[in-house]
Amino acid sequence: MRFKNKFFFISALFFVFAPAAYCGGAYDFMLKDMSGNTVKLSDYKGKVVFLDFWASWCPPCRDSIPAVKDLHKKHSLDSKAAVLGVNAGEKHGTVDKFLKKQGIDYTVLLGDNETLQKYNVNGIPAFFIIGKDGNIAKKYTGYYRGLEKEWDKEIELLLK
Repeated sequence: MRFKNKFFFISALFFVFAPAAYCGGAYDFMLKDMSGNTVKLSDYKGKVVFLDFWASWCPPCRDSIPAVKDLHKKHSLDSKAAVLGVNAGEKHGTVDKFLKKQGIDYTVLLGDNETLQKYNVNGIPAFFIIGKDGNIAKKYTGYYRGLEKEWDKEIELLLK
């Protein structure tokens, strides 16, 4: 297939593979954490929330874990920001074993199909940065080294 308009083709590729800006209200999920407690997104109203949708079998998800852990460490004492992991449908035992092996100490929730659909998660890892107002400020699908610098910039802007 040959494209007559290379600019259009390159623009389309950028749109597909670039981090997507997405504005709109974030779905107020109700999910269980690893201790069985119900957690709602609205529990974090007034905070900047970083959501990480992942699975233990996903290589890019595993690659992103050190960056997400660093982000959590950076903001763990900040009462204005939170990091939440949302597992993409694995069993509790599988997730628990993986968390212990990886030394993940931020809140991890057991995701469901409804939440994945409401956030339009069509690939993992998927990362969402939600502003204090409850609106999605940014969505990123996929992970590459250095992406965490973009996360930091966006979170810092939203914390101001």
